[in-house]
Amino acid sequence: MATEQQVKMASKLYQCRDSAKKLFREEYKEKIQWYVDVIKAWQEKHKLDVLQAVLQICNTDSIKDDGMGTMMFMAGAVEIIEPSK
Repeated sequence: MATEQQVKMASKLYQCRDSAKKLFREEYKEKIQWYVDVIKAWQEKHKLDVLQAVLQICNTDSIKDDGMGTMMFMAGAVEIIEPSK
């Protein structure tokens, strides 16, 4: 059974994806692909699961103060876990 913290985290991740989809509309698939590729490369390099990789990426100096980048990486994580149709 999922903990309350896990449920809240999942909700935030899906909110990020929904926001990115609304913002980029038809361009969403094209825009999100770069973030998905970075996450997958980070996972492979550091031997991490998706969420661990995204948390590390979002805590890097170049991303931690970038709200748009954080949103896109979180949306990318959802795309890896549960791709849009």
